[in-house]
Amino acid sequence: MRFLVLGAGGIGSYFGTRLINAGHDVTFVARGKHLEALQQGKLKLQHPDFFFEKKVFSYSLNEIKKIEAHNFDAVLLTTKSTSTISLANGLKQWFANGKKHPYIISLQNGVDNEDNLSSELDETYIIAGLTRKIGAHIVSPAFIEAKGSAETILGAIKKTPQNQIFLKELTDIFNKALIPTQISKNIKLELWKKLIINNGVNAICALLRKETQVVTQDEKLSKIVYGLMKETAQAALNQNINISQKDVDEMFELIKKFDSIKPSMLVDVENNRELELDEICTVVIKNCEAQGKDAPYTRTISSLLEFTYKNS
Repeated sequence: MRFLVLGAGGIGSYFGTRLINAGHDVTFVARGKHLEALQQGKLKLQHPDFFFEKKVFSYSLNEIKKIEAHNFDAVLLTTKSTSTISLANGLKQWFANGKKHPYIISLQNGVDNEDNLSSELDETYIIAGLTRKIGAHIVSPAFIEAKGSAETILGAIKKTPQNQIFLKELTDIFNKALIPTQISKNIKLELWKKLIINNGVNAICALLRKETQVVTQDEKLSKIVYGLMKETAQAALNQNINISQKDVDEMFELIKKFDSIKPSMLVDVENNRELELDEICTVVIKNCEAQGKDAPYTRTISSLLEFTYKNS
């Protein structure tokens, strides 16, 4: 299969290199010094169970638009959620004159990406996805460090016979590429369960500049993490997503036992990049407010992070 990885950061590079190693055609879209290093040298990815160092096809976003969209079967969207709306508009224009519409697989943080993509693109070609138990980030231009199994869950936004066939094929490809993947009948539930983890650790780790296990293994801080997770479950009810107490407890135990990693927001703070506060924290606050409830843990942690980050 021919893949375009739109966002060659940690997660995008991990998926792309696994797919290349399994014999698929992969093209990367990157920017800045990372792109320059990819175009001038090799992409290097180091994982406890996997090592990759090869020359790859890499382009800027403007350069990739000069290539016909129908040259790709699937676009893996691994950019920040903050760019989804603008990217959806750009993809719409890019796909307009194509002979074939590629499938879009969102592997981004947050629960609104698919709705934002659907506002501009044919929703029957949109596959929602999430990946967990994975930590991956750019150490230096063209050098990625990753750890974890990258368990992935996929599901079509609007099911059709055609996209169900594609989804089955894609799942088989991911599994053969050693990316453990399954199809969900209720992908929105899975996205909100992933948000439980993201809201639980992302902002607090970024605020404290600490990895996950430092926070989750501390007696007092772990209670804050649990509170953040419970607020996310409460927020989900506003979208008719029922996440049980058992689900929250399972997500809490999962992040406590998983290898200590730097969540994406901590990496963004360290590299002075835009934070996904709206996509991870504000969405929880607003969905709680819509039910006449507050989200004091999420409001406090995200407000402190935003204030200290802007004034640092």
